[in-house]
Amino acid sequence: MTKWVELYGHRFKRAFVERYKKLLGDRFDEFIRWSLKPLKKSIRINTIKVEDNLTKEELMQIIIEKQEIDNKRKEEEILEFLEKQFYLKPYPFKGPKATEVLRRLKEEGWEIRPIPWYKYGFWVERPERRDIGNTIEFQLGYIYSQEAASMIPPIVLDPKPGELVLDIAAAPGSKTTQMAMHMENKGVIVANDVDLQRISALVENLQRCGVMNTIVTKMDGRKLVRFPIKFDKVLADVPCSGVGALRKSYKTLRMWNPEMVTRLSKLQKQLIKAAFEVLKPGGILVYSTCTLEPEENEEVVSWLLEHYPNAKVEKIHLPHLKTSEPVLEWEGKKYHENVKYTLRIYPFDNDTEGFFVAKIRKLE
Repeated sequence: MTKWVELYGHRFKRAFVERYKKLLGDRFDEFIRWSLKPLKKSIRINTIKVEDNLTKEELMQIIIEKQEIDNKRKEEEILEFLEKQFYLKPYPFKGPKATEVLRRLKEEGWEIRPIPWYKYGFWVERPERRDIGNTIEFQLGYIYSQEAASMIPPIVLDPKPGELVLDIAAAPGSKTTQMAMHMENKGVIVANDVDLQRISALVENLQRCGVMNTIVTKMDGRKLVRFPIKFDKVLADVPCSGVGALRKSYKTLRMWNPEMVTRLSKLQKQLIKAAFEVLKPGGILVYSTCTLEPEENEEVVSWLLEHYPNAKVEKIHLPHLKTSEPVLEWEGKKYHENVKYTLRIYPFDNDTEGFFVAKIRKLE
């Protein structure tokens, strides 16, 4: 029997196809089609460097031109989600207004659409180019190029000014810079990573975005428990098999194998254990991956719940974010019942990467 299967003009490992048919059932073909679509580019406005004047009135003028409005309902839907976006206190940086930055991008030919679940996130598109990172706005740190689903974990963690926060696997810094923005550059973030080359990218991104409340450390995240420091909040966006990011990197298909998933699951359990142990009582841990493997997602959270009675999974509610049902049983294993409160996001849910997010509180 051949090791490979051809689907929609691409070669997939037979083991991958069989596994995801079992996981997705009649939505398997939809998953493959979406996974082969190019990923939409998205940006995040950086309010450390630009003034936050993103009101619904201003955005409506920039995002939606009259000829683009299909009907009254579409306009009302846009106004509704803009009304519901939470508001961050504007950072007192005397730079350009956020709307000025968006207008510049639009004048340069970029089409701009809001990401429905995040006030500061926008999809951008320009038919003849995709290199948003080469714009002056990006180089000055006014915007950050970040995948839309990647913005979810920091929103769920909701770090506040003055808090002590750990980013246990921080590089290259997308979520670290986003958290610093939410913290208004106040408090402290410990941004840790084990890979020196990735840390270089982390430091570059922190500098470009004007982040000043972050300490960068190089360490195996599992060893952070050796230090007598407890954090208000911890982000554990851990290394994973990356199946949710097929739209960004097709090489994941060649690298994927069941043994890799098993190996990563063991590492992830060690990392979530360390992340939970350095958390203060009452603190919040957000665990996230860009994979869709149950062993790397629901199983890891279930393992933590089974080993730590003072760990509690909390419900996550983000208006306008579509999600799929978490996996509660896989390969003969029944997971902890509270795994049902985690977020499983497939590419077809919101036209993004696939993602998994869990919010866990450490009880007193």
